[in-house]
Amino acid sequence: MPLLSVRLFGELAATDYRGNTLAIGNKRTQALIVYLALRIDGEVSLEEISRLLFTGDDAIAGVRGIVRDLQYVFRFLPPDVLIDGGDLVRFNPAAVSVDARRFSPLINATSINATREAAELYRGNLLEGFITGIGAFDDWIANERLEYWRGAITVFGRLLAAQISAGWWEAAVDTASRLLSLDPTQEVVHRTLMRLQLEQGRPDAALRRYQECSDILRREFAREPTAETMQLYEEILGALKATPAPREVLRKPVDRPVLILLVEDDLVSSALIEGFLTDAGYEVIGVADGADALMEISRRKFDLLILDINIPTLNGLRLFEIMIQKGIETPAIFITGIAGAEVEARSLEIGASDFLRKPIRREVLLPRIRTILQRKERSSGRHRAVQNGE
Repeated sequence: MPLLSVRLFGELAATDYRGNTLAIGNKRTQALIVYLALRIDGEVSLEEISRLLFTGDDAIAGVRGIVRDLQYVFRFLPPDVLIDGGDLVRFNPAAVSVDARRFSPLINATSINATREAAELYRGNLLEGFITGIGAFDDWIANERLEYWRGAITVFGRLLAAQISAGWWEAAVDTASRLLSLDPTQEVVHRTLMRLQLEQGRPDAALRRYQECSDILRREFAREPTAETMQLYEEILGALKATPAPREVLRKPVDRPVLILLVEDDLVSSALIEGFLTDAGYEVIGVADGADALMEISRRKFDLLILDINIPTLNGLRLFEIMIQKGIETPAIFITGIAGAEVEARSLEIGASDFLRKPIRREVLLPRIRTILQRKERSSGRHRAVQNGE
């Protein structure tokens, strides 16, 4: 555990190992923390800092003053957090964690786990709205902010592609929205979000997204949406005419019986989810561990699995891997109370149909189940048509 954690994405914050947020003094002291945090992998000279934070003959003396201010801020931390070598000063990388430093090597990483971790770290643009009034420093941080912003565009674009490929529509909608909050002028992302909202059965939201997209294009570029976007707009208008009533989104999408296996060892959570499902018209079989789940899967054919990741005997991830090895292609939604990006990334990587964190809410769970089953029905219909030579 680091002795000091510095957060640069969003608002500046420094937190000690006890979880206390440190009160940082004036803007120059804050600027020094920021500079040392972003330069944590190298030694920083007082002269280098002085060029950013001071002008005049007493610049070095001014830097020494704010180094002393910083030492006062850290007075209750172990002394090796800040290494003061006289003409050189730096954070100890073994004792200080910086979110931006952790983010940088993840930008071009190819694994889903790294991409998800990077997306979780990027809680906002680098020091959004942070201005010291010191021209040289503010110009420097503006350039750094731009570089990290470009990295975030790469990360969220890669995550969006992975989520769309896996059919995680709800997660993809959130990611596309994050992308547009970073750069609202990307027509292709607007179009992707419209398509996702259509897949979710939300043509009204897709229409609002089209209107926002077209307004931005006219305002920023003095042009109309492309032909591809206009074609999608026509699909949205057609879907609006056939939109189910809102309550139907919470009902099962097919007339035949739909059997769901719920694998959850927490009795309260299991009872809650089973109640949501039976009220919506689904048939549910519930078990409390992975071994019993495998037995049930061998006995009957399920339309959908809802798997808690942290269950006895076989965890949900391992259970799903065994199913894949056996050629069982039943879609699965993973649920978990475990914090962190790793379990979500792993679920996406092995081919889960969706992922939810506890507590599970009815208005979130049921539309996602409906979307997965509708997608499964369409896929089965296309397969039958191919077999029949249609």
